[in-house]
This record gives sequence, structure tokens and C-alpha cells, in this order.
Amino acid sequence: MERAALHVELRSSLEVSDELRRHEHAAGDDDLADDFAYLEDMLDELERHIGKSHADPVLCLERAAGQLQLAIQAIELRRSHVPRRLRGRLRVLLESTRRVAIVLREPNAPVLSKPLFGVLPLVRLVSQDIHAAIDYLGYAAALLSALVARTLPAKFVGAQLALGGTAVSTLTDRRIGTLPVISIETHEGLDLAWGVTMLASPFVLGYARKDRAASAIQVVAGACAIALAIFTNYRTELGTATPYRSKGGGSRSAGGSSAGKSAGNYSGRKRRLSEMPRPLEGLSSAPTDWNPSTERT
Repeated sequence: MERAALHVELRSSLEVSDELRRHEHAAGDDDLADDFAYLEDMLDELERHIGKSHADPVLCLERAAGQLQLAIQAIELRRSHVPRRLRGRLRVLLESTRRVAIVLREPNAPVLSKPLFGVLPLVRLVSQDIHAAIDYLGYAAALLSALVARTLPAKFVGAQLALGGTAVSTLTDRRIGTLPVISIETHEGLDLAWGVTMLASPFVLGYARKDRAASAIQVVAGACAIALAIFTNYRTELGTATPYRSKGGGSRSAGGSSAGKSAGNYSGRKRRLSEMPRPLEGLSSAPTDWNPSTERT
């Protein structure tokens, strides 16, 4: 993952961890809020290190990766304490933090994709390289459907999806991508759209009965593309992707209580992250109200 992409990933993890910490503090679960705060503090320190213009981006950070993994495990043990409405945000945080940990351990290794719609892929079973090979088989099937088609709509759908799919694969940020300008998350969404279009076109455009051979090829190829997208272990080479933004969080006064629980000795920190991203260079001197002495007791 490129250094700038790692910086964006760290910012994303910080945004969501801060959001969840405030939600849990407002709900009165100070133990879980402290777990999120601990993770947030580690990410904050790491972001400061990566952002320094003189920092070595591949400095031996395996210990930091191990600490992040322990923090993730502590939060996962309390996953059931997180309200159901926040489970999607929790998964976003865990996936994003795992990406960071992978980069710290293996700076040059392909990085996990971010979850699409918060839930996809459902299970990461199929490797990225196998998926890429099957992609091109699907585009070949689309082209074959255009060649055997007897109706104009079937020919058009097969030819356009073969051409479009090949272009997307060529431009995707992955190992076999020639010009990596499309993020792997965008590619995943396009995989699903491609599959749905192939599967539905014979019925929507009305040539399912008139052009049985082309329709059968398109339906099978579309169904396989959808299934493949759901179970692929999507990974990216450069790691570029749209950053996550906080959706806000709960709040309560330092001396107040919620859900019948006292505030305890957790101070209920106010949000310390600027809404504007910090500059990558000179990050260590960027304005901040962060103060180690006010952190966890």
C-alpha cells in the first residue's frame, strides 16, 4: 500500500473508532468505550508517525501491528455489546484496522478490500487471482453469446458487456491491472452490476424465448459472476479507496449517566479530530488539542 493510501486508511479508522467510542460512552458502556479509545490512541500515534516527512514508511512496525491485532480482538470479544444498528459501522472499523495491520506487517503485500455496502463479500473464499481469471472467462462467455445470438438485443448485450468488463478489469487496481485507476471496491460493485445485467437482460428485454442459446449463456454467466463477487477475497495493490467519514456519535456530560450506568472514571473526551484531513507532510506539527496526559487513566 502506498504511503498516502495508508494515511487515508488511518484517518478512516480514526473517524469510525471515535464515532463508536462516543456512541458507547453515551450508552453508558464505559468498558467498551475504553476499548475503542485505546484503539483510537494507537491509530492516532501511528498516523502521526506515518505523516512525518522524515519518517521511514517501512520502519519495523510489527510490534504496532501486534498491538492493533490485540485491540481488535478485545473489541471483538465485546461485539455482542454493540447495538445492532451500529454493527455495520463496527465491521467497517474492524476491516479498516485489519488493512492497516496487514500493511504494517507486510508493506508490499496486497491489501484487503473494504466491505461493500458494509457486508460484501459475505465470505472471502476465492482468491483475487482466481477471480481475475474467471472474470475473463465470463467476458469470453458474453462475447460468445453475442456471436451465437439471433436477435439484435442479445447481440448488443453480449458485445457491450464483454467490452465493458474487459475494460474495467484492465483498469482495476490489482496485480494484473494494466492501468490501476479503478479501486477494487468499485470493481466489486461493477462485478455485481455486470452479473445482474447479464442475468436479467434476456427477461427484461424479452429475448429469453426467441434466443434461447444466447440467453442461456448470459443467465449462467451472470449467476456465476454474482456468486463469485459474493465469495471473492478482494485485494488491492495500491490500496487507494474512498475514505470513510464519521456519521456522528452519542454524547453525554462528564458527570451524567445513561441507561442507569454511572460515568465512572472515564472523562468522556470531546472529539479531537479535525473535520479537515491533516496534511501528509509535516503532520507532526499540525494543530491539535491531543494531550497524552488527558488520555486513559
